[in-house]
Amino acid sequence: MRHVKTGRGIAVVVASLALLGSACGGDGDDGGGGSDGSGGGEAAIDLPPCPLEALDSATQPVEVVVWHTQGARPLATLEALVDEYNASQSKVKVRLESQGASYEELSDKFLQTIPTPDALPAIIFPDDTFTQQMVDSGVVLPAQSCVEADNYDTSGFVEVARNYYTVDGALWPASANLGNILLYYNKDHFEQAGLDPEDPPDTLDEVREYAQAIKDAGVVDTPLVHEFSTWKTEFWLTGAGSSMVDNDNGRGGGDTAAATLEGNAQATELFGWFKGMQDDGLLLPVANVPGAVDQYFAIAQQRASMLVESSTAATSVEAFLGGDTSVAEGAGDVDVSGLNLGAGPFPGMVPGNATQVGGGAWYILNTTPDEVQAAAWDFMKFMNTPAAQADMLVGGSYLPYVQAAAEEPEAAAYLNGDAGLAGSWLKIANDQVLAINPDFPGPLIGPYKDFRDEVSQATDGMIFDGKTPDEALAEAQQTVTASLEEYNASGF
Repeated sequence: MRHVKTGRGIAVVVASLALLGSACGGDGDDGGGGSDGSGGGEAAIDLPPCPLEALDSATQPVEVVVWHTQGARPLATLEALVDEYNASQSKVKVRLESQGASYEELSDKFLQTIPTPDALPAIIFPDDTFTQQMVDSGVVLPAQSCVEADNYDTSGFVEVARNYYTVDGALWPASANLGNILLYYNKDHFEQAGLDPEDPPDTLDEVREYAQAIKDAGVVDTPLVHEFSTWKTEFWLTGAGSSMVDNDNGRGGGDTAAATLEGNAQATELFGWFKGMQDDGLLLPVANVPGAVDQYFAIAQQRASMLVESSTAATSVEAFLGGDTSVAEGAGDVDVSGLNLGAGPFPGMVPGNATQVGGGAWYILNTTPDEVQAAAWDFMKFMNTPAAQADMLVGGSYLPYVQAAAEEPEAAAYLNGDAGLAGSWLKIANDQVLAINPDFPGPLIGPYKDFRDEVSQATDGMIFDGKTPDEALAEAQQTVTASLEEYNASGF
């Protein structure tokens, strides 16, 4: 069983990860969220203390350093919130430090710095895939400790997100900002093919029907452009109720030891759908490489009619349609004046547009002095206010972790479309988050980056090298399982 590490003796953690553990838990057992708003029932680990009183006894302002990857509008929004918080009180001063333009850069910097704990920040904001590694790192103060010490009510958090980030009965991140997925489509192409532009496809079967109609009408040759990021594949599989790894999709009481991709009926169906769409000339594939933008250009240049992409792209897509080509590098010569774009719910493998939890989460680290941890918790409570969550929605396209944020006047007007297309598109994504099965929020995987890389390689083998769906899934099964075994052997 996995040892969950909660102590501050990071030098010992680095030297002997497998031996340091305050309690024995699994790779998961998400525990769910308790109806009392406590963030779950009794934790399966011995929680370390949350030093709330240390902030009260601080004699000078306590600095809280936050590592992040935000840019453009999301960064401006976060900076404004930090300024607002700093001006609201005199005990704490929050300082933002960028660690690159991607979550991967941030996670790499974090992992490289763990052996030098004094160099770690007070708070880190990685994406959802880093959950198990944050738990296993031994340098995180579980939010559950502060929830219980502060008698803090978490009942207003989005239940499925709270469940996603609850491991061994404990809630780990102190806050979160959520993301989801949408279908962007060319309304004019739909009309030209005799399709209702206000009724986008609801399932993959309907995507095929719409694509065939568009192709048969001679509108475009390849109606669907798809960039093969593994996270999109995950959303389809989770929405269909399919696990991707064993041990209850990584959330059970034992080790997560193997992939569950080979012979998986839903995975086989999905990979077969990809291959069939390509073979029939209905799909324009784009390889999953860093900074891929060909999928956007295919839509902008009207060479394709449909695109599945992140909801957090909504603001940039709207800006692009308005003529702001700065949001897409190299797009200066693209004329989008005649592009009539809409967005609809994620077309799932089954009806209902089911997806999984995505986005980023905020973790308090236990490597700083007690007063810094207490100050970090105070800032996180500010970030969990409906007003702050509403600002992150309107300014950064992040869906709220706190349900009441959507009822804030500015957010409600935004989601209603009063400020433009992006808000109404994000309302669709927010509704999808609230509809996710709270008992099946998505997989919990230690070597998540390896998982995504290996599934991506297998998919590329099918799409670009002619492998069959069964061959691609067998390859993914083997490589993912090997990564899980290596992760379990190393302890982190």
